Amino acid sequence: MRVLKVSVYLQAMKNIFYTIICCLISLTSLAQSDFGYENPDGRDPREEGMQRDSTKEQRYVPHHRLTWKWVHDGVYKEFYQIDTLQDGLQNTNLIFKHSVSNTYLGNFPAPYVSDIYILRPRGEDFLPQDRLRDYFFKPEDALDYNTTTPFTQLSYFNGGGRGKTEDWLDVWHIQNIRPYWNAGFRYNLISSDGAYSYQKSKTYNFSFFSSYEKDRMAVSMFINQNMAHITENGGIENLADIRDTSLDPKVVGTRLAMEPKNNLMNFNFKALAQYNIGNPKEIITQKDSATIDTTITYPMKFALALKAEDNRYSFKEESVEEGFFSDTTYISKQGNSDMIKNRKYEIDAKFILNEHPKYKYLPGVYAGLKFKYLSYDQRVSLDTINNRGTSKYTGTYLTAGTFNMDSTTMFNFDIWGSFCLAGDYSADYSLEGRIIQYLNKGRNSSVTVHALLETQTPNHYYLQYQGNHNQWKNSFDKIHAYNLRGHYTNKRLRTEVGVALNNTKNYIYFDTTAMPRQYDGDLMVFTAWAKQIFRLGHFYFDQKVYYQVTNKEKILPLPQVALHSHNYYQNFKEKDKIYKAYQNRFFKQALGFQIGIDLFYNTSFYANAYDPAIMQFYNQEIEKTGNYPKMDVFVTLNIKRADLFVKYEHFNEFFGSRDYFSAYTYPINPAKVKFGIRWNFFD
Repeated sequence: MRVLKVSVYLQAMKNIFYTIICCLISLTSLAQSDFGYENPDGRDPREEGMQRDSTKEQRYVPHHRLTWKWVHDGVYKEFYQIDTLQDGLQNTNLIFKHSVSNTYLGNFPAPYVSDIYILRPRGEDFLPQDRLRDYFFKPEDALDYNTTTPFTQLSYFNGGGRGKTEDWLDVWHIQNIRPYWNAGFRYNLISSDGAYSYQKSKTYNFSFFSSYEKDRMAVSMFINQNMAHITENGGIENLADIRDTSLDPKVVGTRLAMEPKNNLMNFNFKALAQYNIGNPKEIITQKDSATIDTTITYPMKFALALKAEDNRYSFKEESVEEGFFSDTTYISKQGNSDMIKNRKYEIDAKFILNEHPKYKYLPGVYAGLKFKYLSYDQRVSLDTINNRGTSKYTGTYLTAGTFNMDSTTMFNFDIWGSFCLAGDYSADYSLEGRIIQYLNKGRNSSVTVHALLETQTPNHYYLQYQGNHNQWKNSFDKIHAYNLRGHYTNKRLRTEVGVALNNTKNYIYFDTTAMPRQYDGDLMVFTAWAKQIFRLGHFYFDQKVYYQVTNKEKILPLPQVALHSHNYYQNFKEKDKIYKAYQNRFFKQALGFQIGIDLFYNTSFYANAYDPAIMQFYNQEIEKTGNYPKMDVFVTLNIKRADLFVKYEHFNEFFGSRDYFSAYTYPINPAKVKFGIRWNFFD
């Protein structure tokens, strides 16, 4: 009955969201017809020689979309472009959009960890969230917008066939309510049955965001909820069933058959307010012979950021499978319902002296205070199942920085830091910075250097955990990190090369028994990478390769080489770097297409094993995985504002080696056909 109620609830929520989507599409259409927004075909009616009706004047409003993010919670703006490009549409697994190589459970979405060390996140305060981070949408991912016309993007991807279905629905809507006030929402749903038994996974999120900027005041708000439901199968029982046979995946035996589930809920709220102080000054910049940019600057501003986050993680079993957990069962062998709750509040206030508008190299500076509160609710002893308690942590931080990110100068820098003055994180500090040296006036080539020096208290999750199958209580030292990274970029040549050196003292990891351990020496990782797009006529060869070496492979196993080779033929050429404009298209330049092949590969290494009871990856020294090329073939089509794709994922399953494991005992999905569409309305 409970399952039925949940199912009905989810279906009702899905229907509500679909209704909202339809209403918003209708709204944007009405806005276009009644308020003079852009024609559906994107043409300016004035260019068509259209006559104006004396009784009802037709107005044309060119579509303009400005997109930015406030860096350091209000210090300065960094501008972005919304991804509407056709290239890369077929790469539907979000973790491979972020990293070329990952250790994961084979299914999408499912827990993962990037195999490229420098691409791993610095870590969430609530550690289980790290394993699903790329599937979540959080305040630090959100942007602010200003649009002259409504913008809606619908994406739907599907594949796998009956009983192995994979679905992805992604809906964006952004619209100005007033010229200075914008609002929007995003709904994202990923659901997959999985190719193997007891592997169903689902993540979804709903987000609402709004921004206001007029005169001296700027305000932005973000609120959302992320959910994940992961059914665990413990991996494949007999690895030979994959390597040596052609069994239907659904009949392959798994190590867990009672369908234990991991559930993760994440709620976020963020509000950012800024008030400009002093006399305004108008700055006029001649960008080129036809473009003049006018901006209003103030000498000083005050910024206040408020953040709230609520997390809940649970691992539930109807009955414990002792063959899998027998050595680590502490409380109950009949069933299990482990749960951890976490709450976080932050208040960040700062005064900012802006960059001087006249003297280009006179930087901006800022200073302020930040207060942080964290709480963890969990079982505190093994005496009873429901013996719970709450641990609370606070920290008061001094924050400061200096910056010069003027778009008209050849040298930019941004340096920021924090120091904990009081509280449970006392003496924690972080000093970080980047410098960018542009090498030509067009700013097409540059050298960027990034450095980090920090000392941090270990995550609470590493210090104490009491679960049915896992328990620990540790006293770890502070973690010290010293990182240096640099890269050269040339946009005209489509080239990027870089190197990085990461050194961590007191590094924390999960050992071969899935217990957290601290290495008291220096753990060093050297990384070099290159990204290059070669073009030969209409043929494109997009290559990304990473090389990495660590001084402690048993503590931090990594593939030495990992790459993504993206190769395709397309029947059009991009005329400029911002807007899509094509030539050499079929059907009166209405149809553009790509046809190509993707290759993912990493060298063999002792990839992590996975413990479903804590949703964490841990070290193993039993068997290496990797040295297997995964290949996809695809075709993408572009018809005006609609992009479509069809791909045959992992088509090389049928020839060569069948040793296609990712995490230990977890094979990647076998071959499947996927298709999808992304449609931009009023773009």
